Amino acid sequence: MKRWNGWGEESTQYPLPATAAAYLADQVGPGLALEDADLSGVLDRVPGSRLPEHPLVTQAAIQRLRHARGQSLPDWVALRSGRIGTFPDGVAYPAGEEDIR
Repeated sequence: MKRWNGWGEESTQYPLPATAAAYLADQVGPGLALEDADLSGVLDRVPGSRLPEHPLVTQAAIQRLRHARGQSLPDWVALRSGRIGTFPDGVAYPAGEEDIR
């Protein structure tokens, strides 16, 4: 399954090689090890939706979180830190072209 707060799959780890960490420390100084935001904590901060109920639109907090940001570096940093900012009120799942119209 795709990570909720970054790129790649949850089952795949992407450790930073020691040589890369040493190179970065030489170039920009020592880094800070920051903890990732906890999914349940972020979900608790998703505000209620302002939309009326609709059969093609979900108001589920997890879906709204997953659609709140894209895949750019600023988006990834926001997701990893848990500072999302804004959330969509709903996520539409049309079944076909007629639903889109």
